[in-house]
Amino acid sequence: MKNVLTSAQWQLLLELCSLAGEFQLSLAEKLFYGTISSDEIGELCELISNEFLMNGIEENFEPNSYGRELEALMDVVNRRRLL
Repeated sequence: MKNVLTSAQWQLLLELCSLAGEFQLSLAEKLFYGTISSDEIGELCELISNEFLMNGIEENFEPNSYGRELEALMDVVNRRRLL
């Protein structure tokens, strides 16, 4: 993959995808091998975004440390759309 995820980002993505099901795990694999489509990237970004909204923000709507990890993950995943 040209925009390499850190090991922590890769682990986080795999955890999110495994909780969501087999289809999302296959998207993570496609991302790793660079065979993912723009629409599929959108699905991964939606998964990350949903997690951010549920667990990544504080009561004042500022991101917590987990939320900042999710934002960084989304940035790397979303960059694949430009390739």
